[in-house]
Amino acid sequence: MTGGTAGQRASGRPDPTSLQRHRPSRRFGDGTRVRSAPPSPQPTLTVLAVLTVLAASSALAQDAPAALARAEHAYAQVRSLRADFEQTITNPMLGGPEVSHGTLFLVKPDRFAMRFAEPAGDRIIADGTWLWAYTPSTVPGQVIRQPVPASGAATPNLFAQFVERPMDRYDVTYGGRATVAGEPVELVTLVPIVDGLGFRRATIAIAEGTGWIRQLQIVEDSGQRRTIELTTISPNADIPPSEVRFTVPRGVKVVTP
Repeated sequence: MTGGTAGQRASGRPDPTSLQRHRPSRRFGDGTRVRSAPPSPQPTLTVLAVLTVLAASSALAQDAPAALARAEHAYAQVRSLRADFEQTITNPMLGGPEVSHGTLFLVKPDRFAMRFAEPAGDRIIADGTWLWAYTPSTVPGQVIRQPVPASGAATPNLFAQFVERPMDRYDVTYGGRATVAGEPVELVTLVPIVDGLGFRRATIAIAEGTGWIRQLQIVEDSGQRRTIELTTISPNADIPPSEVRFTVPRGVKVVTP
């Protein structure tokens, strides 16, 4: 055979490259012929969309270790820290949030203090041996003395517990970018792999420029939510020893649980 109809090869079979010529058509009663629409590209687009989502998820998963490594490096460079803070505590059993603020002091390896301007006079101090919780605004006349906890919100390990070997101790999720205290940060959520740390989940905001933790959002075992935002930070500040030492006020009873 030396010829063939348009859109056919010499063999008489349809030419697969001639999709326009061989699309199915319908003939109506008046003789009008209408060709069907070309095959939908939707399956290909769906695959591309899935691949895009997977690639984005992979990139986010890589961002979390990078942010945590930056925070670990920043923490390793300091011997002391002074920071102004604002704390918000929300207890689902007690209703509205409780807001306080003051100054935080940290002296490595084992001294820590939160001195409150509001409520005035309240303080939490770890002096290297004991943790002292003195809250005359709510319980006047007594101070609680107990061993220093290794984790939680009232510990010299406030930052270390989140940035030292975090990939070994937590399930890590990257939460994207935000702004805290006017500074761009990256959010990372940490869920403890083991029990007994005193909290279920913590989300830390790591400054993109310095690597410092600017905010902690902690969901404690009780369900209470605690947010600590550092509004100013002074690494390697000179901190008088008296700031991280507790002297029992006259007439105040020491209670050891």
